[in-house]
Amino acid sequence: MHSCTPEDMVSGCIAEKRPTPGNRADEFADMEKRLGEMTFISRFMAATSASLIPQDICAIAARNLYDFIPYSSIIFSLSPDFDVEPLIFSPGKRDGSNCQITRENVAPDRFREFQIDERLLGVISITSDSGQKGVDMVLPEKMGKVRVIFDAARIDVLPALFSEIAGHFSRALKNALAHEKVKELASKDGLTGVFNRRVFDELLAVEMKRKELKPISLLLIDLDDFKKINDNYGHPAGDQVLATVGKILKEGCRGSDLVARYGGEEFAVMLPTTASSVAFDIAQRLRSRIAGTVFVFDGKSVKLTASIGIAQATHRCSDSVDQLVSRADQALYRAKKNGKNMTYIYTSKSVEISNKPAARGSQMAWLRTA
Repeated sequence: MHSCTPEDMVSGCIAEKRPTPGNRADEFADMEKRLGEMTFISRFMAATSASLIPQDICAIAARNLYDFIPYSSIIFSLSPDFDVEPLIFSPGKRDGSNCQITRENVAPDRFREFQIDERLLGVISITSDSGQKGVDMVLPEKMGKVRVIFDAARIDVLPALFSEIAGHFSRALKNALAHEKVKELASKDGLTGVFNRRVFDELLAVEMKRKELKPISLLLIDLDDFKKINDNYGHPAGDQVLATVGKILKEGCRGSDLVARYGGEEFAVMLPTTASSVAFDIAQRLRSRIAGTVFVFDGKSVKLTASIGIAQATHRCSDSVDQLVSRADQALYRAKKNGKNMTYIYTSKSVEISNKPAARGSQMAWLRTA
């Protein structure tokens, strides 16, 4: 029987735990790999956080990810909150060690099967129909999904790494969404949801400089006897009226039109590439809808009307925003002075009017301004 001293036993344990050259190489390789991942994550986080535009964040993520893990394609399908169509990026032409990442133009039906299963979160390994490996990164808070398809030869998908990527990417998107909401709050009227006057004036000034959008027509809309609503039924009733009228204007205008609350009970609508004759028809429809809306306050049915003034700017003149607004305001003044619930059009020589209430048609007459 072989006996050993305590010193021998300690020496043996140390010998067993002493790393071999092979183990040291593996540990070094693991450390080097992890260091590379940490460096990539740091760069990825800094790059994606540098933008507040969702489309740009996707493009930056696509470029940075490819530099670290080459892929066949990457698909971004974001929540409707971001107002971004699905995006696909794939490697383009190689230039030495560099590779250009380009966005593909794809038909929307390609994404019909790219649905988000809200029961699943995190990183999910997938295999495409062609046998390529990939991952789905389902983002938190229903922000969307990112699908990465690797080259056929690549099979070492790293769930932990992609979890970090998804986390940083989703935070960048969340910052962008928060920024957009702050911008919207700064540009919109809180009660009606339409643009406020400051933003409307700025956008109108920009559009008036774009000759291809002229003629531009401006509607100024004032609610008749609105003060009586506040006096008789209280300010909450007045707020309800304003919110409803804002909704009527938004729904009754075209996608290219711009609606704003211009102050108090007055609204403004900019109509690009619209002559005053067409603007008149639009104004009549809006006026009819307002006049036909029934409000109920304290058990009583209440209706109100609106007066509208129209002015037009053309590419042949150099009207300023102030001039256009002043002319629309003059037309609105005529509408209010001559009986309310009317639509007037300002021209250089006259003001064209509808001298019948909304419910009784849109006959027109002429009134000299001078």
